[in-house]
Amino acid sequence: MCAFLCSVLCFAELLVGSWNLRWFPSGRAEHRAPVPVEERAMDDAAAAIREGIARRRPGDHMVLFFQELRSEEVCSNLVARIGATSGLKVASVSAFRMWDRRLGWQQNGIATDLPVLDANFSYWRRSKKILPPRGYAYALLDAGEEGLVACYCVHLKSNYGAKTPEEKRENEEKRELAASQLVDITKKIRAPDGRRVTRIIIAGDFNTSPFDGAFPNEKTVPMLVDAGYVNCFAGAPPSERGTCPGHGRFPDSTFDYIFHRGFESQLERWLSPPSKPSDHRAVWLRVK
Repeated sequence: MCAFLCSVLCFAELLVGSWNLRWFPSGRAEHRAPVPVEERAMDDAAAAIREGIARRRPGDHMVLFFQELRSEEVCSNLVARIGATSGLKVASVSAFRMWDRRLGWQQNGIATDLPVLDANFSYWRRSKKILPPRGYAYALLDAGEEGLVACYCVHLKSNYGAKTPEEKRENEEKRELAASQLVDITKKIRAPDGRRVTRIIIAGDFNTSPFDGAFPNEKTVPMLVDAGYVNCFAGAPPSERGTCPGHGRFPDSTFDYIFHRGFESQLERWLSPPSKPSDHRAVWLRVK
């Protein structure tokens, strides 16, 4: 017990990971794959995550962000496959529903080895005719003497199906609206006991990139940076930020991010190698 309390109260670094798992574990939109296929995907994902957290240093704690999970049960099974020695537990999983009230198959989840003080999920709010899909999963973590850490897991509107400039701009507006709501929410965040929260992490698949000429005027990422969030890829060369590996004539893209605010410094950042369960690479970050 004393060793556990010391690890909670004395940690100075936090290992953060974020991964879009692509319709996990089926790999197929709104369709279940055969059981052996889904079991193999679960094992492959757990192995890739174990490889990432193997770089955890003594005293480090962890928080992981997942996108495109089928359900809370899937998130729990994945955390169990990663292994009890990691100390990870499910902190929060969304339960977004489709237009016909069916439970959607692209949920957001957060797992951590820190105590969870509060957890929920929320849809984005409509503004005029714009309504972003899904929303965010939220968890407030207790890092002992290091303070509280608020975590938001997001999966913003994709670019799929946009064939005209008007449709493309509508997708951008949906992402911008989500970003503006995150900025507003995190301005006034408090713990259930009233304590102010100064350390915040927003991570996930943003489906946009300030590094890509295809989004020259989109304000999603600039809004967060202007609000004081550090973009984990700021200053990174293209070789270090290809979260979506390219193919053929298409280069790598940077759609997955970890934004953080209130931490002393960003110590280390890396990407997992491409892995079978997803067409995205996991993003890893160590902050102090």
